[in-house]
Amino acid sequence: MAFGIVCEYNPFHNGHLHQINEIRKATDELIICVMSGNFTQRGEVSIADKYARAKMALEGGADLVVELPVPFSIASAEYFSAAGVSILAGMGADKLSFGSEWADAERIMKIAEIAASDDFKNECANLSKEQGSTSAYFELLAEKSGVSDIKSNDILGIEYSKAIIKNGYNMQIFPIKREGNAYRDTELFFGALPSATAIREAISNGDIKDIAGFVPASTLEILKENELASFERIKDSILLSLRLIDGEKLDVAISDAGLINRILATAHECASFDEFEYKLQTKKYTASAIRRAILYVLLGVKQSDLEQMPEYTVLLGANERGREYLASIRKNESAIRVITKPADAEGIRQFELSKKADALYTTCFENKKESGFYIKKSPVII
Repeated sequence: MAFGIVCEYNPFHNGHLHQINEIRKATDELIICVMSGNFTQRGEVSIADKYARAKMALEGGADLVVELPVPFSIASAEYFSAAGVSILAGMGADKLSFGSEWADAERIMKIAEIAASDDFKNECANLSKEQGSTSAYFELLAEKSGVSDIKSNDILGIEYSKAIIKNGYNMQIFPIKREGNAYRDTELFFGALPSATAIREAISNGDIKDIAGFVPASTLEILKENELASFERIKDSILLSLRLIDGEKLDVAISDAGLINRILATAHECASFDEFEYKLQTKKYTASAIRRAILYVLLGVKQSDLEQMPEYTVLLGANERGREYLASIRKNESAIRVITKPADAEGIRQFELSKKADALYTTCFENKKESGFYIKKSPVII
């Protein structure tokens, strides 16, 4: 039996350590982390690469860290959550932990049952055409459940629970009360658990030493040891790439054709990426939705890619206990395929999409890397 966590750890901080410590207080079971790769769910560049972040997780108490592949790692909450839970189920996890504003398992499951219904899905789709999928989802879920204070972490918790319900997974949820900074707070406050957003802001605006006290000492050392990635280094390249794309030949996972046309037309109209991104944002399209859409266009992510479940996962890191567990589940024919050498996944479309994303990520550093750099990487073993 094992506990599962779907995460990004961008980077791993004291709030994440608190979650793992709370699990350890409840049980000594193995902890599996399904972690996004080099791009995150909001369409952003990971500050440290996936292997460095896997090491942070292991040093923080996780036993196994595997990758949530593209396209799911850069998808909306529904696809991100469903894929993460699918991998955990395929690895034998029977409990799922996540941060929550409520930390009320019964309440979350009741709302998830509403969200899992076909009627809700159809109503939400109709409403999304008018005002955007994110706002429609929040509005309709609040109306149907009678709960108006649904925050970002609870949305993910509801989506995880919805995936458990829809797929009939034998998995219990273990929500942990979120404390300290809100999910997207941009400032750090001493005495409070931080948000990853605030930590990234502090690093970009100052020095890595500024986050001491908000992250475990091991995270601080790993960040110091590794060159950090920055979206700033690829903005101009992305704008150029978008100008060269023929919109008529595109088949990507964006239901609103108007958004595709808007992205490609605006790329020609703007002299800088900042101007481009500013002009694209509307009440209907959030910054995260736009960045995800841009990545879909650049990588060629189709709707059919999102509708599938993960065919594999890559082992990013493990301790001795994690390696023993991995060896045991490999005897199970129904277990998801766990790849220790990324090159072994050649030919799987999801891997090809992840490979493209990793190739783009190699240009996010001051010292650029070859496009296949991450294919040659080995898991972190501690």
